[in-house]
Amino acid sequence: MNSVEQAIRDKAMALPADRKIGFHIQEGIDAGHAFVLSKKSRVTFGRDGADVDLQDPAVSKLHCAVEVYGDLVVLRDLNSASGTFLNGFQVKDELLKNKDSIRLGGTILQVHIKMNE
Repeated sequence: MNSVEQAIRDKAMALPADRKIGFHIQEGIDAGHAFVLSKKSRVTFGRDGADVDLQDPAVSKLHCAVEVYGDLVVLRDLNSASGTFLNGFQVKDELLKNKDSIRLGGTILQVHIKMNE
């Protein structure tokens, strides 16, 4: 069992009540778009049929997913063709933190985890 699986082992998927989790697309065809997770604790990113559709042709149909387990946010690669990169390193699954940078193909997103005001 890897460190991510150990961290979420006894946790259920659920959005936290005390913080907002959002993403801002900084580079790529969809640059400037932003969104906040508000209804689902698991969101997929991809080019076709994902919860968040990206126009980038280098992004796989279902490229990666973000899963929220209360205060833990997990990035999971979904066997994408070009890989999922977190802060410049290719990952299969990894915990996210505020201001992390995710690259999918030519698209770069920044993670925002903020306490509710």
